Amino acid sequence: MHKVNLLEVYYDVVKRCGETIAKNVFSEIKRNPIKIISPISNSVFFEAGRLKAKYKISLADSIALSTAYLLKGNLVTSDHHEFDIIEQKEKSSFCWIR
Repeated sequence: MHKVNLLEVYYDVVKRCGETIAKNVFSEIKRNPIKIISPISNSVFFEAGRLKAKYKISLADSIALSTAYLLKGNLVTSDHHEFDIIEQKEKSSFCWIR
């Protein structure tokens, strides 16, 4: 998981539930076997730019998808509105959580 995407989750929880719960969610995510990636490699940078331009998705979603694709992993998401069309057109693998 890219740290930009973790920030998006954190921000959303702060907005809906407050900072204390958001920090608990952050700690819970860090306890799971999820690697948090901070820097953006050139490969992720260029692929994220291509995906954002082609599909008009959010910056965070383009980073998440390009990171998963380049690491040959699955993107865990519930954002059907962002990714359904991409799943049909790209070589990406999704794990839908709802």
